Amino acid sequence: MSNEQTKRDSWEHFLLRAASEISLSEAQYQKIEGRYSQLQKILNASDNPLLSEAHIFAQGSMRLKTTIKPVSEAPEDLDTIDADAIIWLPHAQGAGAQEVLDAIEERFKSGSRVQEEIKQLRRGIRIIYADENPGFHIDVTPARAINGNSQGNGEGKLEVPDRVTGWKASSPIPYSDWLQGASKQTIVIAKSQLSLEAATQDPLPLYQEYIDQDPLRASIKLLKRHRDEWAIRTKNADHRPISAVITTLATHAYLDVAKSSQSTPIRPLNVILEIVRRMPNHIKRLGSDCLVCNPADSGENFAEKWNRPREGHLYRGAFQEWHESASTSVSIGLESLSAESFAEAVKENFGMGSAFIAAVNNEIPPHWTMPGRPDGTTRNSTLMSTMFGGMSGTASSQEDVKPVGRLG
Repeated sequence: MSNEQTKRDSWEHFLLRAASEISLSEAQYQKIEGRYSQLQKILNASDNPLLSEAHIFAQGSMRLKTTIKPVSEAPEDLDTIDADAIIWLPHAQGAGAQEVLDAIEERFKSGSRVQEEIKQLRRGIRIIYADENPGFHIDVTPARAINGNSQGNGEGKLEVPDRVTGWKASSPIPYSDWLQGASKQTIVIAKSQLSLEAATQDPLPLYQEYIDQDPLRASIKLLKRHRDEWAIRTKNADHRPISAVITTLATHAYLDVAKSSQSTPIRPLNVILEIVRRMPNHIKRLGSDCLVCNPADSGENFAEKWNRPREGHLYRGAFQEWHESASTSVSIGLESLSAESFAEAVKENFGMGSAFIAAVNNEIPPHWTMPGRPDGTTRNSTLMSTMFGGMSGTASSQEDVKPVGRLG
């Protein structure tokens, strides 16, 4: 196996390990699960007929199993774990958007026992659990079935209340089903080494289901972590690409890769590289508007902020800048850098420190080129360099050796 190939394999291992490292720990996941389960009890104590027979289920990254740990010492909105829940209301037909939002806010202000104030969101509320370390929040969004949808418990097409525009299309369960189906598409891998009716609630996915890595979810987690680090570094948190845009574009790209792999087997590293490269191909345009729609509901455009008259260009520009950075960052380990430069780049783009780099290097075979280092820079050669004062024994180091002149 060539030095170049072992470096690619080392970087592949690094990225997959990084995706695991930024995933929630089991203890963190169980803490969120415990707080999530309290939502049902709070709703059951309501005497508001609008909230009768409510059904709660996870949406967003918790349902999709792509939640990541927050970036340490990050600004607001990036310093806590983000969890999302939908409250499906079977008796909200005919109610106004603001009426539903007010009912949800009043109930959770009365029933929640949290230190922070309940925060209003445009389409719901945020419950902040600041007493945890790291802290997390649950964004709670009410929803009702659209006219003609007779399915229960949040299945099918829904609509959610918006404080500005009224009711908006949303189909979280069909979207989750689409991603789940996409993740199961086989990629051919190239070989290598109340007094009213009580509320009901869907459980969160089991922790083992969350932590199990597949190339799609590993890529999404890495891209979200890179997005957070990029937003902090560039001071662009307000216009950073939202997770739904990243997830949707990455999943479309993954489906492309899965299809092409049937005739040309591909390594997991190249799956990640190709996902990032192909993401912009799936941004659709309608006139001057950009569309990144829920594949299960064309009325739900995750890129709607990109089309706002005054600030839409800021969101579009931020996505382009972030994507260019991400495209470079997922290839850092294929560069030929010094140990210090590689460590700095990994820290800047993925938030992984020198201890993580050392741990990964100790997991790969000692004769493999380490990620991000010149070809032939292995653990063995580095050890030899340490023992014999700089003579690493690699091909690159030998190129600089000059003939010894006459002695004496």
